[in-house]
Amino acid sequence: MMVWAGSTLLAFRMSAIQKEGSVIKRGKPEGPIRWTTLGNAPFPKPDEPCSGYLLQAGGANVLVDIGGGSLAALQHYIRLEDLHAVWISHLHADHFSDMPLLYYAFAFSEKPLRKIPVLAPVGWAQRVEAFVKSSVDHKMKSFFQVIELKDRGIAEIGDLRIQARVVEHGVPAFGLAARFGDRRLAYTGDSGPCDTLVSLGKGSRVLVAECFSREIEIPSVHLSPEDAGLTAAHAAVARLVLTHLGPGLEEDEAIERAGSAFNGAIEVAHPGMVIEV
Repeated sequence: MMVWAGSTLLAFRMSAIQKEGSVIKRGKPEGPIRWTTLGNAPFPKPDEPCSGYLLQAGGANVLVDIGGGSLAALQHYIRLEDLHAVWISHLHADHFSDMPLLYYAFAFSEKPLRKIPVLAPVGWAQRVEAFVKSSVDHKMKSFFQVIELKDRGIAEIGDLRIQARVVEHGVPAFGLAARFGDRRLAYTGDSGPCDTLVSLGKGSRVLVAECFSREIEIPSVHLSPEDAGLTAAHAAVARLVLTHLGPGLEEDEAIERAGSAFNGAIEVAHPGMVIEV
């Protein structure tokens, strides 16, 4: 794996790590980008984890966000030894709280697992280390490659490229654009309306947009349905997938309101929903 951090290239040769699990091979990008919703609830419910998504392309498996319950849901689709990277949009609990449990999974695994990169906002490793601290210090770098996201930073996992962009959420937060050959998908993370979201979406066929705000708020750290629709329209995507709906916002209402600003296909994500681009 390679990560661009500003003008610096950080290289991680995952295929050289002789540990249990699948290995990515580079070549001509073939096949779709697959995006599976593991969960998108603001707090975990039975069969409804918090935010977590499985991004797959060309043999690469990337966990995007790791909110409560998403780690268990992930294992319905892949083994942990087949996970190649974790990418976390921001450090609010509904997107981050299973990260200490992933640490335990790697630290206490019966078989050694490869040291995968975890890409997240500044300070993520220290937060987890403080949470799992006991009579001894637990260091994330013992089991993960610790990477802090930077605006416009690009991670390459085989032929899958993931670019991070800073978004508006009141805390350090990022959205992403995933590219695999000529296929592209964008994800807003949690964010209020901003030009960056339009830039992320341009060139993408699908925009996965959070839609937590029932009311239109100015300023806002979340999108309303109208905000999501306008973002999709300005980015000229073909398909808008609304996710992470907030309390009181019904699916039919969200679709209708987003459709007042966007004429393309609109749907609401559910756990288990698979998108192929």
